[in-house]
Amino acid sequence: MGLVQNHIEGAGLSTISMTVQPHITAAVGAPRAVTLRYPAGNQVGEAGKPIQQRAILTWALQAAADLTAPGAILELPYRWRRFPVPEQPVYAAESQGAYHPQTAEIAAALDHLSRLIQDYKTHLEQRAAHEDANPSGIQHAPQALHDAVARAAALLQIIDGDAMDQLREIINRITVMELMISGKFV
Repeated sequence: MGLVQNHIEGAGLSTISMTVQPHITAAVGAPRAVTLRYPAGNQVGEAGKPIQQRAILTWALQAAADLTAPGAILELPYRWRRFPVPEQPVYAAESQGAYHPQTAEIAAALDHLSRLIQDYKTHLEQRAAHEDANPSGIQHAPQALHDAVARAAALLQIIDGDAMDQLREIINRITVMELMISGKFV
């Protein structure tokens, strides 16, 4: 796709790639791209969710105008399995993509854990702000609270970022393997 994009860009038209594999997109030299932390095949969002898809496409089109640095890749703020716009599926049919109940349960558990960590981080931030405004007189309390906030943020990144990215990679690779086995891989 990057080669086609570069050719079109050479003619004076802006382009944008949508990817769930930004490392591959960067390697092929796409002029600009947006990436989602979604499983392969879901670059524009979940099937049957037009509000979600429209929001993602709107971001992508805006990024086509805003990204000016060569090779820029913007990570969109959406995460697979918890897009903030609730909506009912439009299509009655189920997705024909790979589905593994275990990964759905793992994703739900990671989501739950992420929410718990975020709630605790918020609590720590409030305690730190209170300590800053009304010192308790306990030596090192403000620093300890701010350190705890930073550690909670790092833990949240591990669970909500790194762990979810690893799960997405597992799903992507298994999906490709299943498509290859079924003869549907192009």
